[in-house]
Amino acid sequence: MSKQGSKRSALLLLLGIFVLPLLLAKLVLDLNWYQGGITNRGKLLDSPLTPQWLTELGGSKEGQWRLIYLLPEQCDSACQGALFNLRQVPVAVGAGKDRVDSTVLVAESAQATLSTEIQSHLTGIKLLSIPPHVVAQINTFEFGTKAIYIADPLGNVMMAYPLVSDKTAILAQGKDVLRDLKRLLKVSKIG
Repeated sequence: MSKQGSKRSALLLLLGIFVLPLLLAKLVLDLNWYQGGITNRGKLLDSPLTPQWLTELGGSKEGQWRLIYLLPEQCDSACQGALFNLRQVPVAVGAGKDRVDSTVLVAESAQATLSTEIQSHLTGIKLLSIPPHVVAQINTFEFGTKAIYIADPLGNVMMAYPLVSDKTAILAQGKDVLRDLKRLLKVSKIG
């Protein structure tokens, strides 16, 4: 009897060695004790947006990743920080800079009233004039007009970086955009 009892205990021990880790893993996942690693610094949009106007407006070569920002009527420190990052990030990408394009969208009604100070911040950035219905559509985006967006070469707006106004936060945001963009360029089969 003891020989049969030891066989059962060995079988139960062996079964426990293989089943217990599975049960523990299921418990950890079910109770949300494990938060998976997040590698992106920007906010992924709940569902990528594919605005038709993005491909219609043109302004960039086919197959380029785009950094998009809608210029508000009054450009505060957050706006100036966004323009700074739009100028710096494509240059900092390095060898892949021909695969990245920065585009600032300006409402048709506001383009004539751009101050010389703002125009100096726009040096090296593509400026596109957009009709009012496009401004209204951008306002429906998850972060509205208060973010820099990344669009893939197919025209899908997929990631956002909500604006910040502190100088150190602006620099940190630029590094975050650069890091994400470099990763996208590295793994991208398009653009």
